[in-house]
Amino acid sequence: MSQQGAVYCRVAHRRSPRQVGIDQREAQCREVAAREGVRVAPRRVLLDPQAASWSGTAASRPGWAALLRELTSGQVTHAVVFDLGELGRCRPQDLAELLDLADRHDLVLLDPVASGSEADLNHPDRRRALLERARGACRGRKRLADSVRAAQADEASAGRPHGGGRRAYGYTLGEYDLVPEEAEVVGRIYSWFLAGRPLSWIARELTAESIPTAAEGRWTSTKIARIIDAPRYAGLRVAAGEIVREADGTPVRAAWKPCVSVDDWDAARALRGLTRQSARERRPAERHYPLTGLVRCGRCGHRMVGSAVDDYPTYACTGRRVADGEPCFRYISATRLEELVDEEILDLMDGRDIQDAPGSAPAAVLDERTAEARRRDQARLAELSTSSGAGRASRAGRAKPAGRSEREELLVRIRAENRAVVLRAPDAVDGLGAGRLSPVAWRRMAPSQQAEVRRYLIGRIEIGPVTGPRSVFDPDRVRVVPHAV
Repeated sequence: MSQQGAVYCRVAHRRSPRQVGIDQREAQCREVAAREGVRVAPRRVLLDPQAASWSGTAASRPGWAALLRELTSGQVTHAVVFDLGELGRCRPQDLAELLDLADRHDLVLLDPVASGSEADLNHPDRRRALLERARGACRGRKRLADSVRAAQADEASAGRPHGGGRRAYGYTLGEYDLVPEEAEVVGRIYSWFLAGRPLSWIARELTAESIPTAAEGRWTSTKIARIIDAPRYAGLRVAAGEIVREADGTPVRAAWKPCVSVDDWDAARALRGLTRQSARERRPAERHYPLTGLVRCGRCGHRMVGSAVDDYPTYACTGRRVADGEPCFRYISATRLEELVDEEILDLMDGRDIQDAPGSAPAAVLDERTAEARRRDQARLAELSTSSGAGRASRAGRAKPAGRSEREELLVRIRAENRAVVLRAPDAVDGLGAGRLSPVAWRRMAPSQQAEVRRYLIGRIEIGPVTGPRSVFDPDRVRVVPHAV
């Protein structure tokens, strides 16, 4: 059998020092596969672009699940996985699963960033050592998790606070001693809510009174809702996400002092349920916005999201102007924009030999402007890392360490640039034939296939300023920037 490969890339972990974009990861994996003579079919380029893919839920890693299916199919000989070291540090159970699968199916593993002794991933001794290290890390994590859960269960059974995280408003961190002035605010929140005040009004009132949150921030409807929903404010014990109850159903009291009575908490929770139900009933039928993720504001560069203004569907900018930092507020008719873009799609396909679309077309693509900004930021981050290392190595302390604030700003900016990557199916246009696609054939396509074709052909859709009457749709405001395919 010829050398058939599968490529897998996961978004950079938040602790990854270089924050290499998923498009950059895919490109390096493809280079390694080409150098080794491994053919990678478009459907075997598997990506997990969400930060949640590092969490424990299997549903957050569909690309990983697809990789495991491909590797057990018997049709793949090589697996090209970006940065197995990062995988082993942050998800050792995934690395152990991959190594065990590679042994059972005699697969060749390739990693474009492995170097030195780590580059020899296919020597039996090296692979055995990697597998044992990953299994050892899994055992250590399990022991730690079991001990934490046991300690939390003991604290919960004794009625004491358990769990970590930030300080809860109204209580001190750790012992849950009452903070009197904050407890009084919690009481006011419940009184206002039970009197019929909406969450947004309560948030505005507390902000107007310059009352800070537990994290010294501004109040929002979400923060108010969390206080109303949390059983801790009625002094109720919670274990495994549920209120602890006696055999007769009576809630068990905790050891800390409550901010409100159980009756008030129950009444607020019941009112919350009625409020949510009423909001759902009043909510208009949801409209699908198929250009989400592609539309960009030509003024501030921010993504424009689908939203309805007085039942008028639009794509609206939620960013801020670069010059003065004020909200941008640029918007455009969703219906007319979607019609215009679909016409542009047909023009982009006109004259192309779709059947000969390159199978090596990347699945993750970033527009050149953002990619250039990211290259500059990553280069500067590398400089700071080098100078920081030199500073630590200097015994005399003469080398000045790099500024931590600049490094943090760079990381935030690079992560935002990485989130601008557009994912597309490399085989999205396979089987569509050559020449112009008729409007009728386009409309008959399934919405999911239309979305794949749009993302395959279009890099971004830039929306310019209004130059005429707002009531008249101006197609000259729209600039469709295609991918180079």
